[in-house]
Amino acid sequence: MEKAKSNTLIACAVLASSSLSYAGESPLSLSASLGVEYDDNITVSALDTTTGQSDEAVVLDFSASYLALESENSELELVYDLYQSKHDTLSDFDLQIHTLSAFGSWETEDNDLGLYYSYSTVDLGSDDLYNSHSLTPSIAFAAADDWYNQFSYSLVLKDFDSAPGRDATQNSISTDNYYFFMDSSAYTSIGAKLEKEDADDNELDYQAFYLKAAVSIPVSYGGEQIAKFKGKYQRYWRDYDNVTASIGEKREDDQDMISLTLIKPIDDRFDVVLNYEYTNTNSNLSSVDAEGNVITLSVAADF
Repeated sequence: MEKAKSNTLIACAVLASSSLSYAGESPLSLSASLGVEYDDNITVSALDTTTGQSDEAVVLDFSASYLALESENSELELVYDLYQSKHDTLSDFDLQIHTLSAFGSWETEDNDLGLYYSYSTVDLGSDDLYNSHSLTPSIAFAAADDWYNQFSYSLVLKDFDSAPGRDATQNSISTDNYYFFMDSSAYTSIGAKLEKEDADDNELDYQAFYLKAAVSIPVSYGGEQIAKFKGKYQRYWRDYDNVTASIGEKREDDQDMISLTLIKPIDDRFDVVLNYEYTNTNSNLSSVDAEGNVITLSVAADF
């Protein structure tokens, strides 16, 4: 988005499912990143599996975005995303995700209305893991100068290939509140989410509460911006509705997650990105109770 646009439109860029930038007048834009990653505890959260083993991986992200409709008050963006990881030794945990999505936005006099849909397929190793449909309507508005608030509802349908008991319907409501500063080049945000998931296996039914906070700020030296720093913290509490047979009681999870990212531009198209993520999950189910550290160094490009 151009700098001359309002804070509301800048916030829409933050909230949109894709962070691609449009080059010139072309409705098509491409984005890719290639990097290396070290994970000291390979985990598959969708299967409640923690290996306790470390490994390195090559990771690829690719996105193609097409601005199918653009008018004074509305936009429709179509996006294809690919994520691929290739591990050095633990190839059974190679992850491949294909996502097709559409994001529509309509700006009224006082509100921004959004509707997001996505379809994803997830492969683990050489096997199909699951596919999912997601639908998220939202409403957002500027509460005051430099303040932007969004409220959304999300419906997610999950269909597992080899673990049908994990097939589930997930409903959630969330709020995200943004404050922009430094001429809208930086922001902080806080948010909360209530989530409920009903699975075919009653042991997996749960409700959860999330709290999250984030910051994005330019890094300057000698009066010139040389990088951008992003930080995120999230905590959730998840309580399961029914007794988990393997532990003879109802399962309870909570997790802290910290993510730190430094983005260093090389030129107008290329960035070097360093990311660190720490997770600490406490649970009375031993296969989930674990800590993990992930470090990723990549080169990203927009076209």
